[in-house]
Amino acid sequence: MIGIFGSCVTRDLFEHPTLRQSLGHYAARCSMISAVADPVAIDEDSVAIPSAWQRRCVMADFQKTCFAQFAAGRLERLVIDLIDERFDLLRVNGSYVTRSSAFDAGRLGERTDFEFETVKRMSAEGCSLFERAAPLFAERVLEMLPAERVVLHRALWCTHYRDGADIHPFPEARLELCLRQNEMLTHGYDALAAAFGGRALEIRVEPERQLADAGHRWQLEPFHYEQSYNDHAADWLRDLRDAA
Repeated sequence: MIGIFGSCVTRDLFEHPTLRQSLGHYAARCSMISAVADPVAIDEDSVAIPSAWQRRCVMADFQKTCFAQFAAGRLERLVIDLIDERFDLLRVNGSYVTRSSAFDAGRLGERTDFEFETVKRMSAEGCSLFERAAPLFAERVLEMLPAERVVLHRALWCTHYRDGADIHPFPEARLELCLRQNEMLTHGYDALAAAFGGRALEIRVEPERQLADAGHRWQLEPFHYEQSYNDHAADWLRDLRDAA
């Protein structure tokens, strides 16, 4: 089985019919900073989120269960992308949780039983926290898998998108955010690659060449790629799996 720590950019690859049966545990809506922090106690019955999947993501983020779930799944490989690092962090009770879309769907920020303090992910503090988290995350993964069985999916934000036969740049304000996110993400991937001793395999996304898809089923976003990229990356993962 192949596990995922990341986002839909990697999960979408497993919609390919040759990979569907290989999908193991999928950990999403969680910053790597939060994943290696201490658990934060929360009453599961008090987390009211309409989507059962998003609810599970929030509970896993609070309880820090992703490594136990990966271990239980007896993974053969783990694919990691950092697209969910777009979410800010919340410092609480000496730990961190991720202010993800799932967190906001549950309106957890309105609760009075927690004193949340926002840490902007793209701030100097956020980047420093990630630099400290990367080797801790790698250490936990290496307890389960050798570095050669880890795949870094270097997913970035695209600067252009396709709408039918036409290709358009994202609007200026969105494009500026793309470039800032990509600077942060590239730094993060480099830190993570170093934490795995340069031995992890890599899939790369070139934002100047890769296009987002205006007709994507999850709506247009700079990190919702064209199907042609998904097919290419899925074939690469399949060949890697079959060669094992």
